[in-house]
Amino acid sequence: MPGDALPILACACASLRRASRAVSRVYDGWLDGNAQQFSLLYVLDKQRGRPVTQKWIGELLSLDPTTLTRTLAPLAKRKFIRARPGGDRRERQWSLTDAGRKQLERLYPRWEQAQKILKNRFGVERWEPLLEELAVIATAARFRLQDGVKTVRAKPRRIEE
Repeated sequence: MPGDALPILACACASLRRASRAVSRVYDGWLDGNAQQFSLLYVLDKQRGRPVTQKWIGELLSLDPTTLTRTLAPLAKRKFIRARPGGDRRERQWSLTDAGRKQLERLYPRWEQAQKILKNRFGVERWEPLLEELAVIATAARFRLQDGVKTVRAKPRRIEE
């Protein structure tokens, strides 16, 4: 039944992947299948014109280099973003173009609709704590046991801050 709760999965990976697929379908539906591209435009827009490295974007969004390159390519081809050489031959720095900003402005109301639907279904009072916990989970998962990090203590901050 659509309104019935799904069962709890004991595996965090299975649970997060299931939630990610379900949430992605909502955003992709509102953003014409472009939720991941919207995320990249959004992240670059929050840099206020300051170019950022491809490595920085990958770390922020937990995207491997190959996936990130495949996601950036169509945005660059449509001239929504631009690359320039970085500090060394291998590094590229990315920034949002005027066309990218216009695309983001065009998609933003749709993104807000998707956000509103999920926030209302999930519960407005639970929304911010959810976002904070997701940031903590992503941070904790980035570290390997050999890194010596056992617990994530820092409170996450918003990208705008």
